[in-house]
Amino acid sequence: MAKVSVIVAVYNMEEHLRQCVESVLAQTLTDVEVVCVDDVSTDGSLQLLRTMAQEDSRVKVLEQPENGGAQLARNAGILASSGEFITVLDDDDWLAPDALELAVKEFEGRDDVECVLLKEMRVCPDGRIFYPEGRWPFREARGEEVYYHSMPWHVSGRYLVRRPLQLRILYDNADRVYGEDNTALLHFLESPYIIQSEGIYYYRLLDESLSHAMNMAIFEGLKSHVAMSGHLLKGGYSLSVRSAHEHFRWLMIVNAIRHLYLYGRKHYTAAQRREAWQLIRDDYDSVDLSLVPDEQLRKFGYMPLRSSWTLFRLQEWAYFTLKWLTRRI
Repeated sequence: MAKVSVIVAVYNMEEHLRQCVESVLAQTLTDVEVVCVDDVSTDGSLQLLRTMAQEDSRVKVLEQPENGGAQLARNAGILASSGEFITVLDDDDWLAPDALELAVKEFEGRDDVECVLLKEMRVCPDGRIFYPEGRWPFREARGEEVYYHSMPWHVSGRYLVRRPLQLRILYDNADRVYGEDNTALLHFLESPYIIQSEGIYYYRLLDESLSHAMNMAIFEGLKSHVAMSGHLLKGGYSLSVRSAHEHFRWLMIVNAIRHLYLYGRKHYTAAQRREAWQLIRDDYDSVDLSLVPDEQLRKFGYMPLRSSWTLFRLQEWAYFTLKWLTRRI
């Protein structure tokens, strides 16, 4: 059994893959394994992985039978791993040399800690490195409190988790891009306490990255919110936990419409716009408004108007038009 298993889902990232994997092999904590799962790459990624596996026995290579996205690839890697602690590393990112050692130390003597966060630093294409604004500064907090701060992305989603919890809650594939957020939220809820370590995770910003590109991901991501509501209900989580998520869900519905208002005609085809509206409506129809604060639902632009989908859409267009005219958008 390795101390830490690092799971890397790989898809067409030959350019940055060696730096990614070697950042794990160069850790000051040497008792590690890198489980790389190729998701049917069409470039030289798989051959490079095979070469690195020959160079270092700590590199393990798996091949997916068909392209199923990062979440399914990660799950395959997790099931094939052996580490006491597990973390995932994107195939274009890398770790500081002491990242894993610093994180593992935080688990010592703490049976009430299931997750230890890594400090995420963003790396721009020009090489500039910065710490994201708006992050919640904490050293140690209850898992539920971290959950509340995580939904608006005020907490890093890069962390080490104990093996039993990771095996019990695998990666959610409700959505290829944002499904992983559900997994992190559930892990946080299941950890009595969470510690923020000083171990650094370097997150590369790429123009073509799924999570930053101008594509349908922002609308497809609404599926993950629907799935998360189901997880929370099935898991028997408290009303306050479920209410926080439904509130966030409602805000993200309005945010998706804002995106469509600003960029719809310029960046999306008519067919894509129709699909986007359908995804928005699917989320809109299933959100539990009884768990959303009344003061939020009374605001213009956020009133559900459940009696008429057309009136709701008209309200949203009027709301964002007013914001645009007053230069507040």
